[in-house]
Parts: sequence; structure tokens; C-alpha cells
Amino acid sequence: MSSKIKYVLLLIITVTLFLPMMQLKFSFADVSPLQGGVSIAAKPEFKKEDYWNLNYQENYNKYINDNFGFRPWLVRLFNQVRYSLFSSTSAPGVVVGKDKELFIESYIDDYIGRNFIGKNKIEENVLKIKRVQDSLKTRGIDLIVAFAPGKASFYPELIPNTYLKKKKDSTNYTIYRDLLLLQKVNFIDFNKWFYDNKSKFKHSVYPKYGTHWNHYGMCLAIDSINKYIEHKKEINLPDFNYSLINYNTDLKGNDNDIGVLMNLAFPTEKDPNPYPIYKYNYSYGYSKPDVLFVGDSYWWCLVGDNIPIHFYREDEYWFYNKDQYIHNEKRKKVKSLNFSSAIAQRQVIVLMATEATLYMFPYGFIDNAYKLYCENNSIRLTELTNSIKGFPDWYNAVVKKAEENKRPLDLQIKMEAEYILSDELLNPKENIEAVKTRIKSNPDWLKDVERKAKENNITFEEQLNKDAQWTIDNQNAD
Repeated sequence: MSSKIKYVLLLIITVTLFLPMMQLKFSFADVSPLQGGVSIAAKPEFKKEDYWNLNYQENYNKYINDNFGFRPWLVRLFNQVRYSLFSSTSAPGVVVGKDKELFIESYIDDYIGRNFIGKNKIEENVLKIKRVQDSLKTRGIDLIVAFAPGKASFYPELIPNTYLKKKKDSTNYTIYRDLLLLQKVNFIDFNKWFYDNKSKFKHSVYPKYGTHWNHYGMCLAIDSINKYIEHKKEINLPDFNYSLINYNTDLKGNDNDIGVLMNLAFPTEKDPNPYPIYKYNYSYGYSKPDVLFVGDSYWWCLVGDNIPIHFYREDEYWFYNKDQYIHNEKRKKVKSLNFSSAIAQRQVIVLMATEATLYMFPYGFIDNAYKLYCENNSIRLTELTNSIKGFPDWYNAVVKKAEENKRPLDLQIKMEAEYILSDELLNPKENIEAVKTRIKSNPDWLKDVERKAKENNITFEEQLNKDAQWTIDNQNAD
């Protein structure tokens, strides 16, 4: 080999080795970041103590590893080789099935019974659901449990054999299904219905590169839920027409929510999906009931297309019973709401879950409702009722509220007592003495109180009481 060729090769190798460093420093090439919530380490701030205990060096090493030049390109190239040649992936929680159908592993976990929580726990939950359902019914509220379909249950034939050979007899879904039916809970089982009708659907209901139902699948679901509510409440909701379908390979919404996690170098093969044209008919005599949905991300698909607001008075959704969304806008933490007040206004409550989240179901909602409506709280309710009647200003305010809401006075007093009981049971606050003890045991907090006492020219005890009361009043603030 001639010296000239050697020098050229050496130059190419040298430039190649220095390019990532130059890209990190100057960012001369436009490189799209990795998608799917990938965590990238930030450049650490130099601190002497971190340097000597080696934390700075460790964090800087993470920063270099996550940010060296052209890293996203190289990661995508590596992912592409794994996916194209070996039908595998580096994306956390993603499973490449047969025919390269993409799954989220948590769905497979429930289908094979790997995350089974046990029959006793499920039976306890179902009995509570039944008790809450019956209690709410006496208040004119219908509780409905809806199980969304799961992609693993819908396409079991596409799950890799390494998972299928570990399948157990009992799963969260099968035990919940059997016990809900046995206890005569209001139950819509989309998981079974979708599977039973797989060959009958006019269009596909699952995208190849997504984990949720597609737009056509979710239309089938909400149409069925509406019919169920109409039957339960003996009302007519606005009509929903989604028969006009356009197919598109430009995937929308959640139809590519697993695909983006793959971070491939080249686009996946085309996956035409059905996209209905939504039409609503507000015929004479229709009703829009007040419906609360509590559940996982399957309902979010519908909220994202602004479908529920056309049928229900308030498009309110409690995501995992943690965050309150109204019209697809995050409002408050559910724990900051008064549970009794939030429930009392409803006509229907729907608890929705898919197989991937059944091990968490019913997300604490039923536990809260059970405490308030099913446990024996008669003594405390009597005390609160007597208190309301014993204070003229309070009693007169409740009388006025009953007139405004066109409710019987006894019912309005009961609701007022339940409102207070709800906070006592579900949002308990520390008493003032407990908070004062916490302040005194925290040196920084204690100094702050002493400082404010001097600035406000009041005694330490007065300032301590003020800070303790403020803490109590804001414990459940959003």
C-alpha cells in the first residue's frame, strides 16, 4: 500500500474520531433528538465536594455518554440493525412480536398472568365495587365498569413464543371478568367483545405500531358505552355517526405510540389505518348526562379527539384517579377535590381499565367511595347533622342551598354533612399541635418562624400558630 493511501486513511480515521467531539462542541450538523421520553443527562455543575467524592466525575461521564456528537444517529442505526435483522429492540418495555407487530410488555404480562395479584385481592375489590355500586344507585348514580381491549388479548397469536410458554391459568383479567359477572356488577367487557368480533369488524381496530385502539376502535367503544348509558338512564344521547372512513398512512394520535419509542434510522413500513369522520346529531329530546370517567390512557384517546364533550355535560376524566382533566386540560390533583361533592353531582361514573393496568385497578377510587358510602359512619354523620341544625347561620345557608338546587332540605343537610365527612376520611389534616411539633423539630423551619415573628412584631407563639394554621389550610392545595 502506497504512503499516499496510508495518509488518506489516517486522515479519514482521525477526522471520524474527532467528528463527535466537534459536533458536541459546535453542533454544526442538525441532529434530531431521540423520541419517546428518553432521559438525557445534563451537564453537571462543578462543586468541590462533588469532585472529591467522585460524584462530579460520574455525572460528567453520564453527560458525555448521553450527549456526544451524533449519538442519536448511532443509536438509531443500532436500533435499526436489531429490529431489521433480529426482530428485537432496545426500547424499554417494547416487545417485537411475530410479523413485527409491536407490543408493550405490560399487556403481555397480564395476558400470561405474570403480574397476577391473586384471586383473594381481586375478590375483595369486586365485593367493594358491588357495594359501592348499590350504594350509589340509591343516590341516583349508576356505576359502570368497562374493560377496554388489550392488544395482547386481541393478538395472542402474534406474541413471541418465549412469553406464551410461560402462560398461567389465572390472570387478573379472567378472574376480574368472572367475579364481576358473578356479582352482577354493571360491566362492559370490550376485551372479550373485540376478540370475539375480530373477524367481523369492517376495519382494523388496532394499529401495528401502537398499543391503544385506533380511531375506529375507540368509536366502536364509545358508541357502545353511550347505548349502555341510554339503557340504564332511559334517556337519549346525541347520535354518533362514524360510518364515513378515510384510510391514511400518516398515523395520528396514539397510532404510532410504540413506533416512536423504537427510534429507528428508517421509517417503518406503511400501516394504513382507518380514520372516521365524526358526525353528531342533536335530535329533539336528547340528553347530555353528567358522566365522570376514571381510568387509564385508553379513555385519553377519545378525549384527545374531543369526542366525549359531544355526549356528556362535563368532559371530566380522572387519570388513574390522580389528575383531574376537564376538556383535555389538566386542572387539579384529585386528592385536592372534595370527593363527596365531586360524586354527588354525577349521574353516571365509568371505571375504565385495560389489561396492562388491571393490577392497579380500581386505582383507589373504590376504596375512597367505600369509606364514605359503605362503612358505618352514622354516628359522625349524626354529629355533623346536629351541628348544622344547631348553628342558625349555617342552617339558613343550607336551607338557601336546598331551595337553589330544588332538593329536599333533609337531603341537602345530609349532603352537607357528607361533604365534611369526606374531607375528614379522605383528606385528613394534621391538627395544629402536631404541626407545631413538626416545626419545632425542624431547625430551618423554626428559624424561619422566629425571623417572621420579629419582622411582624408579634410573639413567637403567635407566629408559630399562624404558620401551623397556614400549613393545615394548604396541605391539600393543588
